[in-house]
Amino acid sequence: MRRVGKQIVAITLAAAMMGSLTPEACTFLQNEIVYAAETNEASAPTVTRTELYKNENAKTTETIDFSGLQEEDWNGAGKITFAYDNSINGSLGNVNEEYELTAKVTLDEASYQSLAADKAHLNIQGVTKLGSNWGWNNSTDCQWLQKDSFTKDGENYSADLKVKFSGITPDTLMDVEFVLVGTGFKGTVTFSNVVLINLSSDKQELTKQEPTVLSNLNDASQVSLWAGETGYQYFHGGEENAAPELSYDANGGDGRLKVSLNYTANSGESWSEAKVKFTPKTPADISNYNQVSVDLIYPENSNISKIKFFSNSGINKDTSIDSSEAADAGNGYKKVTVTLGFSPSATPMDDLTIGLIGANSSFAGDVYLDNLILSQKDASGDFVTITATPNTDGTQAKTEATDKTLTMTDPDASNSAKALYAYLQGLTESDQVLFGHQNDVSRSVGTKDELGDVHDVTGSVSGIFGIDSLALFGSEAGGTDAKSALENSINYSKKAAENGAIVTLSAHMPNFTSAKIKDNGDGTYDFFDCNFNESKDLSGDSLKKILPGGEKNKVFTAYLDTIATYANKLQESNIPVIFRPLHENTGGWFWWGTGNTAESYKSLYAYTREYLESKGVHNMLYVYSPNGPLETEAEYMSRYPGDAYVDILAFDYYNDFNTYPAEADTSFFDHLDQTCQVVSSLAKQHNKLAAISETGVRVMKKDGSDNEGLLVKNNPVSEAKSGVNWYQKVNDIAKKNNMPYYMVWANFSDTNFYVPYKYSDTMGQEMINEFIDYYNNEDSVFGNGTNFYGNIDKYAGVKTDNYKDVSGYMVAPFDMDTILKPTALKASVSNAGEVSFVVKDTAKGKQLTLPAAKGSDGCYTAQLTQEEMDQIGKTDVASITLVADGKELSTITNLSIGKEKDKAPAGVLENFDYYVGSNGLLDAAYGGNSAAGCSSSFTLDQEHKADGTYGAAFNYKLKTTGSEVWTGLVNASLGNTDFSAYNALKFWTKLDGKGQKVVVQIKAGGEEYEVYLTNLAKTEDAYEVTVPFSAFKGKTGGKLSGDALKDVQAFGLWCNSNPAGSAVDVESVLYFDAFKGTTISDAEAAKADADGLIAVKQTSQSGNNGGNSSSGSSTSGGNSGSTTTPDTKPSETRKTDKTFENIAKDTNATLTVEKNDKGEVTDARAQLEKTVKNTSETKKTTISADVVAKLVKEAGTSDITITQTTKNASGKEMNSVSVNAKDLQAGKQCH
Repeated sequence: MRRVGKQIVAITLAAAMMGSLTPEACTFLQNEIVYAAETNEASAPTVTRTELYKNENAKTTETIDFSGLQEEDWNGAGKITFAYDNSINGSLGNVNEEYELTAKVTLDEASYQSLAADKAHLNIQGVTKLGSNWGWNNSTDCQWLQKDSFTKDGENYSADLKVKFSGITPDTLMDVEFVLVGTGFKGTVTFSNVVLINLSSDKQELTKQEPTVLSNLNDASQVSLWAGETGYQYFHGGEENAAPELSYDANGGDGRLKVSLNYTANSGESWSEAKVKFTPKTPADISNYNQVSVDLIYPENSNISKIKFFSNSGINKDTSIDSSEAADAGNGYKKVTVTLGFSPSATPMDDLTIGLIGANSSFAGDVYLDNLILSQKDASGDFVTITATPNTDGTQAKTEATDKTLTMTDPDASNSAKALYAYLQGLTESDQVLFGHQNDVSRSVGTKDELGDVHDVTGSVSGIFGIDSLALFGSEAGGTDAKSALENSINYSKKAAENGAIVTLSAHMPNFTSAKIKDNGDGTYDFFDCNFNESKDLSGDSLKKILPGGEKNKVFTAYLDTIATYANKLQESNIPVIFRPLHENTGGWFWWGTGNTAESYKSLYAYTREYLESKGVHNMLYVYSPNGPLETEAEYMSRYPGDAYVDILAFDYYNDFNTYPAEADTSFFDHLDQTCQVVSSLAKQHNKLAAISETGVRVMKKDGSDNEGLLVKNNPVSEAKSGVNWYQKVNDIAKKNNMPYYMVWANFSDTNFYVPYKYSDTMGQEMINEFIDYYNNEDSVFGNGTNFYGNIDKYAGVKTDNYKDVSGYMVAPFDMDTILKPTALKASVSNAGEVSFVVKDTAKGKQLTLPAAKGSDGCYTAQLTQEEMDQIGKTDVASITLVADGKELSTITNLSIGKEKDKAPAGVLENFDYYVGSNGLLDAAYGGNSAAGCSSSFTLDQEHKADGTYGAAFNYKLKTTGSEVWTGLVNASLGNTDFSAYNALKFWTKLDGKGQKVVVQIKAGGEEYEVYLTNLAKTEDAYEVTVPFSAFKGKTGGKLSGDALKDVQAFGLWCNSNPAGSAVDVESVLYFDAFKGTTISDAEAAKADADGLIAVKQTSQSGNNGGNSSSGSSTSGGNSGSTTTPDTKPSETRKTDKTFENIAKDTNATLTVEKNDKGEVTDARAQLEKTVKNTSETKKTTISADVVAKLVKEAGTSDITITQTTKNASGKEMNSVSVNAKDLQAGKQCH
């Protein structure tokens, strides 16, 4: 967390309190009310107040004690940060540059009376976190509350709080918090009725004015206007927050301010802020200025990453230092002018604080400040003049109906669905393409046109209007509850259709095991609090639990019921829907993705459709859309649900630029065309339509924060840079491949948009003219030219046929399940006479066929009896094939029959020994994702390993002409998920010397953490690598520690091209093994190199040495030239596991001992699990010396790491302790 103040003490709300949030308490409607500005000046701008966030819930702090303080303490424990609502997660949209936060503050009697003490008061500041980096933003004012500020409110006392935020960089709202300081007060504070109001006013042209130099430091007297100020997490080499030292540097007549810094005591902080305060002789008028700048002269090794400006007049922002624009200042110094934009304010600037932010800096030395200047920036310079003129009538779709006989997968399809299918087919025959835009009429950057940015720019809505289930359930459509959110979504869809757009629905469904889903108690469920993050929650094995018979099936069908309501309401208006469920399933980021097997996914897709049809939904066309790019038909068909369930074959594929600045690169179009050819060919073979269901351009921001959408300017895909009109080129490729539409993603904000927008009536984003040119093209069709809704009867009259082939899917069991007792085999089958299941042991070839009978639920069932299980025999690699009328419809594999699957011991993340030697099983466990022309796969390897039977070969291919590309594999079905007993990850690897960007990734607590092996990848030697968990970098700034380590959800290995921006064409192999948690000392952790690695070269370069390092052969950064390898025969590790049941009361233990070929113990560790019935016993954990003695005797060494986990009677982990046996004394206990 970051603030202009000092150390922060976080108060975390109890989970139960967060769970009390009710849908009725949250308001997300964009209600606009216009008021006159609070001024007597007739010429003042009109202020628009837009409610962005409202939460009526009452939430109470823990007990606060300021009773012993005589003055406000912004330095430490006297400042409390209270997280009111951290569940917003960007679901509501952007804050403006200015906004206000109001709340009701309530005290109970005792807390209120504490304010009777002399000078007792509370001082409260508002905090919002914004954007994907959860950037910390403070209100520019605080509210002082003393006893007479409160009035009687029932049994309590309440006051109104109102604080304002100014000069904020607009970004998505993630959470709302409050900071409290004070004196004399003791008690709790309750916040409720919290409302965030966006403020905006008509843009006022600044009167041209020359810059004002606040301080040029040309004479020593100006130093008196500057002062060091106590910093935040900046100790100046000491033990508490302190101020830097200031002095004057004449610098040969060109004076400047010398700031002596010392970050050595804060080198572990990613945000250590030294502060310098400037106070002008008279307050500075900033009403006609909108930017401030200062020259910074700094040594390159200072690690000063940002500068923050803060003043009483509303300036409160930080900005990154762009070292690429720095000039050489001599003597190892660089000089850069750091400029920050802000909103003009009528409040004069009394002072300005400049924060110098060190990022993990240990710098001690001098930097210099000079030329503090106020000036004007014309924001319109970022935009271009609109010179193109949109065609008023738009391109009109040709209305000739196809004479092709169309096969409808829904025999009861509505006329609107038949008409839409025929209409889309007709577009392919007339070589016309619909342009689609997600949230086209519901979200936009501009605010003047209620129909959105596309309409504002062209005069027409898009030809395809995309909406997501996130809107239907609340977080994208607004509303006070799920009911109003659904109503809003229906109204948006009708509005789009009224303006000619075809409606398409996607579904970012939540993980149905999520605690955010509320049971209404009447058979219905409330999904209002769920957002995009829940679709990326890979925990809980959600897919298996939501199909028929699963514990979450009712939750899933309740979700589908709402989708059915939406579709049926639109059908009442004769509006069909293109439905795209469970998309991008060939990636690992959604819970329905590659963390599941192909057959499980197919079952889910088919069941989703069947259920909706059972609810009377017959106005939908169903889209299958894995992620691109694609090179082969086999890739596309690997998870294809089947012809009976799909109407449109499509794909999602983005034009990504992952570096800044990005250079023009048109290779995307070649890969797009290749992918379109694959999908179009398949569509023709299967008598289907094809489309580009989701695409767009994503360019990395200058600050590296994200690559969501286009940039305001300097886009590598602009026609000026690339020579290509991006929208027209995609249209041409779609037309060439007989695809009737493509859709780009949404315009959420000016930092996350995919379609150009207007800045003013005469100016727009840099690609606006080429977008208008594309709109005017004779092949592109927008809403004003679709000509669909007036011709539904005509299109519905085309010749159609129904799908009659046998089809079906497995309902139970699933791939990789364990069957230990007689089990029902179940499937859904259509158009079949005879159905059976073939059960087979694929290792021994034994098989039997079980005839199936159709039950009252419409499913076919057969019983696998104990006798039949005995016939098959115990196996880990059984398969079950569903056969209907002699046709194999589905085969599930890698089932265990009659035996439990082997499981890795506690602490093992991945060691490749638990796949029973089956590459198929290994492949099923890992899902992949690759850029165009790239690929990766795992194979088991018996030669390259650290221990056990197998290691793994990571076979990869990277190919690019410049853009950064990647390939990777992720396992989201881990055997062990709790690594909180460890503080580091240890593994064995042998890389290839190619120097590519090799990444180890851990997803924990919902966030992805990464560490890079890039320097190590320059070597070809085998290494044992230890990485402190603290070295892993969270993608959203989190730390891999604490609760996150209790919830490790996925493990992945990636390889990116390196260096980024260079041509790469490499095909190679990397070897890995023995990923496991370990505990290291602070002294060992200090040995980590700049990449966070402790890499020790191994005596055996082909593995098989148990991870034992050569003596003293550690290396920094993977530089193999700095190591020496003893000329000795490599040793081979032998590992044994022994289990002790009831080694102590209610305690079981597993002892793992590794020995070399001489019989010497090289590693010993024990995992103890203790279950207690009395909750008081969970407050501490005890390891008996008797237990230690038994383990030492069995292991043959006292050097044993012992980890004991204590669980309560319900199995919930309460605490954990880890010690080394040699540190314990006989007869004593360790607590």
